[in-house]
Amino acid sequence: MLIRHTALFKLVDLNARLNNLKRAGLLPALAFIVFVYIFSLPPILSTGDGGELITASYGLGTPHPSGYPLYVQLGKFISFLPLGNIGIRVELLSVFFSIFTLYLVYFTVYKASDRNSMGYSSAVFSVILLAFSYSFFGQSIVAKFYTQNAFFVMLLIFSGIHIVINGYDRRIQYFASLILGLTLSGHHTGFMMIVPLFILYLFYLREFLKNLPLSILFFISGFSVNLYLYLRGLKENLFSMIPVSDWNSFLNVFLRKTYGTSSSVDLPAYGFVDFSGYFYAFKNYMYLIQKNFTFFSIPFFILGLIWLFKKSKKLFIFILLSFMVYSIFLAKLTFSVPEPDSHTLYVTGHQYFIPSFAIYCVIIGLGIYFIYTFFEKFNLELLKKTVPVLAILFPLLMIFDRLTDQHQGSNYVPYSHTKEIFTSLPVASIYMTYGDNHAFQAWYLKLVGRYREDICHITLDDYRTMLWALQGCKPYKFYRGLFPEFFGGDLIDLAEKKRYYSIIAISEKHPLYNVVESQPYFYSFIYLPKVSDKKDFMEFFNKRMNTIESFLNYEDCLTHRTDDSFTLQLCRFSLIGYISIAKANETPEGKEIVFDQAISYGDWTAPFKIKVKVGYENEKYINIYYAVKKYNDLNKFYLYEGKK
Repeated sequence: MLIRHTALFKLVDLNARLNNLKRAGLLPALAFIVFVYIFSLPPILSTGDGGELITASYGLGTPHPSGYPLYVQLGKFISFLPLGNIGIRVELLSVFFSIFTLYLVYFTVYKASDRNSMGYSSAVFSVILLAFSYSFFGQSIVAKFYTQNAFFVMLLIFSGIHIVINGYDRRIQYFASLILGLTLSGHHTGFMMIVPLFILYLFYLREFLKNLPLSILFFISGFSVNLYLYLRGLKENLFSMIPVSDWNSFLNVFLRKTYGTSSSVDLPAYGFVDFSGYFYAFKNYMYLIQKNFTFFSIPFFILGLIWLFKKSKKLFIFILLSFMVYSIFLAKLTFSVPEPDSHTLYVTGHQYFIPSFAIYCVIIGLGIYFIYTFFEKFNLELLKKTVPVLAILFPLLMIFDRLTDQHQGSNYVPYSHTKEIFTSLPVASIYMTYGDNHAFQAWYLKLVGRYREDICHITLDDYRTMLWALQGCKPYKFYRGLFPEFFGGDLIDLAEKKRYYSIIAISEKHPLYNVVESQPYFYSFIYLPKVSDKKDFMEFFNKRMNTIESFLNYEDCLTHRTDDSFTLQLCRFSLIGYISIAKANETPEGKEIVFDQAISYGDWTAPFKIKVKVGYENEKYINIYYAVKKYNDLNKFYLYEGKK
């Protein structure tokens, strides 16, 4: 009888909680956010890490260091959903973690307030503000692990708040230890929560030390997810960026040692040297705040800190320290350059600071609540009723911006750009990419889509070497038989047979510069021996371009509706294709125009100039060139606007 009454009590309590959530508007708000996120998902795959992470999840492989084993396993699990394609299914993982992060933001604000109707309204405001902020929205709709990282950070913050408000609980300590272990199976910045948690537990030192041995076991349990890296390395699988076969290779991948001074071991030291860099860290982080929330949010942030200080000194210290770790300190480690370029803004500014934005919105929500307490104190009933509604409607206006700068529902560029390159290549060709943006999408097409399996796709990680990643040439036994020249090291023979293609032009820094030259070939380049017959090449070139012209697709680069930096770059890469076809259709009477399409990668530039005689026969391709170039101006990237 007692058990039945207890179960009934829990059911009634659950119904009460659900009714509270409905009254607060959280459930309708989250349902609406889910709808907008799914509506904005890329239709096949996203740029950047998207193709790699989808491929790794599909094949239960190992992506780039640190391997992200939890994300990959969850991605594989969600890929079995009977809806959409493999890419959309894995992208849903980001939506899942985003919604639960927003849920934790809500309860964090509610728990840190006085838990009344005004606390509900303030919490919903925080949820909507974060949900439609530029970077959080952007990371919620692509196949990335940054919302998973934010979810773990918010779980740890919520556990700390629970201890401050409800008193020490060893179960919470065990839970936090488990989550800390899990953070090391994802983006390692999540583990930085150990600092504010350690400071918090100093207030409960005796209990903390008493339960530390079992906490370590829980931490190891969470960390054990990383054993996946070793287990998947025991046998060749569909996809492994860097195979793990022993302890040394495990450490190399897990600690990200391949990134040198940016490894997970070396990078934290930058927070304690060159303290002048904190100036640029603060400056750059405030730029992100301005872009995501405007400077009008700062007064509410300050009021939120005041409320925390009034409510509990422990709570104030814990949340402020958590925020500082994921904002200024993290910016010092990764974002303290004087003037960040578009690449730094995209890779670092747009991705790494999602946890700090979540904490920022929590504090803003408490600032809004602090204002509500004044309304109640002075019996301003009209303001108490109207301001919460207006406060929630204000961040909702941000949705119109997100549907014009982050919406990727019509962005087929990452898929179509790579597919067109593959389709343009002759049978049994070598295709070489440099860096991530072209490589990851090619891996998706070859390993998930099984498209053009006669092509051996190789990836050059360092332009000045001849060391390739061969993920796009699996199974190796098959491609060794198909490309004996390549696996035998005879690249010149491949070039003579017109079977060696690359996304990049040859520059003087390339090891093959003295023996090979690059010529434009649709969206890519063909590598030819420097002593090759130019007349023979032009006949081959004109014949191929006239064939390729029939499937030229430029609409995707004029209709993608996103300011995604890597999408813009892919479309700008495609410009060479329109010039190439215009070149193949030129006539002697046309007006000669010189196109300078030099391609820069980091500290080097691959020169590329081509002369085209423009006349009636090929003018439309030049018009497409200018239209695509204008539509995909890199200054369109929201975080980079005005910096070019």
